[in-house]
Amino acid sequence: MNFLKKIAMDLRDSYKTLILAFLIAAAFWIVVSINVFPTIEDEIGNIAVTAQPTEYMEQNNLKIVGDFNKMVDIRIEGKRYDITGLGANDFTASIDLSQIRAKGTYTLPVNVVPSTDNESSVINISPSSVTLIIDEIVSREFTVEGTAPGISLAEEYYMDEITASPAQITLTGSSNILDKVTKVEARSVLSGEIRESHETQSELIIYGSGGARIISDEIEVSAESVSVNIPIYKQKELPLTFSLSNYSPNFDTDSLKYTIQPPFITVAAPDDSIDFISELDIGTIDISDIRLNQVATIPITLPDDYKNLSGNTNARIVWDIADYGKLDYTITDIGISNAPDNFNVSLITNEITITAIGPSDRLAALNSNDFIVTANLLGTNIMTGAQDVALNITIKGSKQKFWVSGSYKATVYAQPKPEETEE
Repeated sequence: MNFLKKIAMDLRDSYKTLILAFLIAAAFWIVVSINVFPTIEDEIGNIAVTAQPTEYMEQNNLKIVGDFNKMVDIRIEGKRYDITGLGANDFTASIDLSQIRAKGTYTLPVNVVPSTDNESSVINISPSSVTLIIDEIVSREFTVEGTAPGISLAEEYYMDEITASPAQITLTGSSNILDKVTKVEARSVLSGEIRESHETQSELIIYGSGGARIISDEIEVSAESVSVNIPIYKQKELPLTFSLSNYSPNFDTDSLKYTIQPPFITVAAPDDSIDFISELDIGTIDISDIRLNQVATIPITLPDDYKNLSGNTNARIVWDIADYGKLDYTITDIGISNAPDNFNVSLITNEITITAIGPSDRLAALNSNDFIVTANLLGTNIMTGAQDVALNITIKGSKQKFWVSGSYKATVYAQPKPEETEE
């Protein structure tokens, strides 16, 4: 019994010793940890901030504009052996854009987390937030204005409208910037005096309100280059002229006086061909269309590649026939010429009344016998039956100063000739 008590007493003393040893060891470990592996703070700088656009932003063309090279500094806390040697590459700084739904200016907090396996804690971020400008990225089409301020023209040359190629370009960028664009200019790099057309490269200039230039790396241009077309013409003043037609061979054309208004126009040609043109024939007037107290009008037309710099689209022919008159004459002697061999052709019309125009003091001397009226069937498609044919009318004599006004027809009757039979 005493033996057992002794064993129990020994065990109780050993247990107290073990507990005491454990407590002493724990205290020693705490002291060592505090002194050898303390919790410390450290600063890490120049951590780049990232901002990843969301799917919503991409679908709605929302984008961060301006300079976004943002950096933050952080203060971290941790065990010496955990944070010693950590640098900017061991952390990731980011901004959450999930709440962005429209363009505008936003101030958003910066979130910094370890990017590597370390036991540090971020206790301060400087700056703790950043300000972003979110804008809508749009594409807009603009007309390009071609210019060539550095050139000059030689005498007698004309420059047509300068154009750009392409004439339209698309600018893509911030809506805030494109809202300010008022004009896009393609300025030719050519300089000096020129005498021929040119197609040159250009400097593309974007203008805002008040003529200020807009320079931005954020604007994308649809065309890699824009050329400027400078069309150069040679100009010349040409007198106008016209021709008379359908007058009798014995008519004295020099007796018919007139003036042309305008008497000349200035014409520009794309080459030197205009050097070999001394006058511009604008057309023909049928003498039978000339009326008393009337002005004839002829359209002024030019080849497609010529320019009418004067701008006159019509010429007026003013007849100098103030002392002229007109009289009617009844004609009963109407002839037929050039009748086809296979038809018998006769006149149904017995008489016509024609009008002659000429100097008043000489009209009274004319009579019906001074007119030769003929139904010339040459080239006429004669058919069986009655049909109208044009009449040719001439005035007897030479160097006549009269002409017949208007056109006239007579009715003829044609019947096929019977075929000859052989006996």
